[in-house]
Amino acid sequence: MILDDMLGFLTAPLAIYIYIIVFIVAAIVLSLTLLFLDVSKRKNGTVDDDGSPIIVTTNIKGGKGVKGAATTADNGQSPEGGHRFPTLSAYDEDHPAFEVTVPDPGLTLRSIADGFRQYAAGTKGLYYSPSDVAAFLASLSASHTMILQGMSGTGKTSLPIAFGEFLGSPTDVVPVQPTWKERTDILGYYNEFTGRYSESEFLKALYSAGGNDLPRLVVLDEANIARVEYYFAEFLSLLELPDRSKRRVSVAPSGMDGDPERMRGGSILLPPNVWFIMTANNDDSTFAFSDKVYDRASVIDLDRRAEPFEADPRAGIRIGLPDLELLFDGAEARYGLTSRDRRRIDRLDSFLRAAFGVSFGNRVMAQIRRYVPTYAACGLPPLEALDQILSRKVLRKLGAANPVLVRARSGELLALLSELFGEGGAPLCEATVRRISDNG
Repeated sequence: MILDDMLGFLTAPLAIYIYIIVFIVAAIVLSLTLLFLDVSKRKNGTVDDDGSPIIVTTNIKGGKGVKGAATTADNGQSPEGGHRFPTLSAYDEDHPAFEVTVPDPGLTLRSIADGFRQYAAGTKGLYYSPSDVAAFLASLSASHTMILQGMSGTGKTSLPIAFGEFLGSPTDVVPVQPTWKERTDILGYYNEFTGRYSESEFLKALYSAGGNDLPRLVVLDEANIARVEYYFAEFLSLLELPDRSKRRVSVAPSGMDGDPERMRGGSILLPPNVWFIMTANNDDSTFAFSDKVYDRASVIDLDRRAEPFEADPRAGIRIGLPDLELLFDGAEARYGLTSRDRRRIDRLDSFLRAAFGVSFGNRVMAQIRRYVPTYAACGLPPLEALDQILSRKVLRKLGAANPVLVRARSGELLALLSELFGEGGAPLCEATVRRISDNG
């Protein structure tokens, strides 16, 4: 009964009029409140006459405040003050002109290899064999990406760091994270809260490298703890472009006034003096490199520690990219593949195609043509270099072939290697075939 009476009262015509009056009063109160707040903001100078927020920004030179938008200002500066790329812009302030290196006179690839080996041992206590040092230089000549793989403690990360110091060019070490999956993980991203870009160490290294012609090594430490072909895909593609002027890295969706000097339309040129060194441990916590990565990169196996030796401490050297590339080109002209080497490669390629359906493309062949001569110019036998690159770049592909077929025909392949190189003349190639056959 009581509920019926209450329901009747709430739905009566008088109650409906009361509801309408209450709603109108609430709307009037809300409108007056908003109007008061708007007038207060204009009086205090926190909004413009058109209602847009007034943002005061200060550039790194201490410029006066300006009226801008709530996000990054039209002059490329962030709401809190300073540029939206603060570190890159600060680099421009400190390095207003491109720095050209005057090389030390009389440098050769052999003197660089010998000098670095003595430098590393004498000043760093790092011991590398002549073969390892020659392979490192040959890898730099063959590709701008390199995989340094092997057991822990063999100096994979220390090698590029020491070489950078030897050249007077700092090596940047970027620890790869297991969660990396895309380009923003390696380049950085726009921070909506600060109105600035979160500049990654990788991006800073790329930008500073473009300010001079010194060879610059960027180490992706433990690169295969995440999938390289995911987070590094853009750079693998850019490095394939023959025209270096087309190798532009997109950093921001568009350009703005006040961006770093060498940024155009939100992108920067990938500096030609940069090499990417990927260190890798092969264990259960890492991913295998895909063929896309292996084909593009030079590969060095540091699988044992070099024996200590009596070092003759040397000073570092100075050489820029143009002069280093002249040495690489000169080595190819002087120590290019012989007709006998080309026949060896052709016969091996023909057998691998027929027996296992395995082959290699022009990219790998171009690397062979650069790797072998540079290794020879360092004063070591070119046949060693051919054995190294064929085992690491070609015969490793047998791991993806039919294991039963590899095991069945591995004897024929070993016999062919013996015929082409002489008995025991290609120990790394033979070891690779036996390992894959036994594990198949």
